[in-house]
Amino acid sequence: MRRLLGAALMAAVILAGCGKGKKGGGTVYDITVRTIDGQLIRLSDYKGKVIIVDFWATWCKPCRKSIPDFNRLKEEFGDDLFILGLSKDESPEDVKAFMREIPINYPVAMATRKLEERFGGILGLPTAFLIDRNGRIVKKFLGYRPYRVWKENVENLLK
Repeated sequence: MRRLLGAALMAAVILAGCGKGKKGGGTVYDITVRTIDGQLIRLSDYKGKVIIVDFWATWCKPCRKSIPDFNRLKEEFGDDLFILGLSKDESPEDVKAFMREIPINYPVAMATRKLEERFGGILGLPTAFLIDRNGRIVKKFLGYRPYRVWKENVENLLK
C-alpha cells in the first residue's frame, strides 16, 4: 500500500509539473549539443550571458504553456540571455512538427540520458535550470513558472 501511494504521488508530481525552485551547483560550460536543425551549440560560447536550459516535451501541457514565456524572454533580453530547449520527445521529427504549430525562437536539441545526468537527473517536466554569467546553476525549477518569475530571476542575474 505504501509503495502504491508513493508511486501515485510521484506520478502526480510528474504529470502536474509541480515543484519548487532549488539551488544547484557546478558549472555547465562543458556541455555541447547538436540542435534538431543541425547547429552545434557549446554552452561555453555563451559565457557571460544568463542561460536557461529547459527540459520539456511536446506532450507536456505545462511545457507547452512555458514556450511563449521563453519566446517573450528571448525577445525582451536579446543577446544577454541564451535559452536552450532540450526535448524529451522520441524523435526530432515530432519536435519539428510541433514547432510548425508553436514556433520557438531559441535553439532546441534532443535530451539524452547523459545530459539529464549532467543536470542531476530530471524527475518531471518541465524542468528548467537558471544559470548565471559564470556558468553556475543557481536555480532549478520543476514545473511551470509564469513569465514574471522568469523575468525577475533573469533581471537579478543581469544586475
